[in-house]
Amino acid sequence: MATPLPLILRDCDVFIDGESLKCVCEHVELTPDTAITTVTTFCGETDYPGITKWSLVATFVQSFDVAATEEILSAAVESGGPVPFQIVPYGSQPISGTNPAWSGEVIPQPYAPISGDAGEASTIDIEWSVVGEPVKSITPLP
Repeated sequence: MATPLPLILRDCDVFIDGESLKCVCEHVELTPDTAITTVTTFCGETDYPGITKWSLVATFVQSFDVAATEEILSAAVESGGPVPFQIVPYGSQPISGTNPAWSGEVIPQPYAPISGDAGEASTIDIEWSVVGEPVKSITPLP
C-alpha cells in the first residue's frame, strides 16, 4: 500500500454564494456538533447521540476591494436567507475522488467588519450554521 498523501491546505478554495474567497481565506473548517442525551436509570447512565448540527467556520482577511471579503460577506448577510457555499481542498484541481468538495447552504449572520491589532491585518471570523448536512461531491457541480 502506498503512503497516504496528507491534505496540506495551500490551495483550498472557499465559495460563498458562488464567489471565491480563496485569496483572503486564512482558516476554514466544516464542523459537526452532535448533541448528547443522557438517560439515567436505576442501572446507570447511557449517552445517546442526538441531532448533529453543522457549522462553516472561517477566518478571512478583510478587504474592501471589489469582489473581495466585505462585498461577498455583506451581500450574503443582506440576502436575508441561506446562501450556497462550497469548499474545495485543491481549488486549482478538478473535483474528484481524490479532491472531493463539500457544499450546502449556510445561514449568514452579522460579523465584526474590522478586527485586529495595530500593524496587523484585520480579520473576520465567521461561524455560520449549515442548513441540514453538507454534501460531499466527487464530481464537479453544474
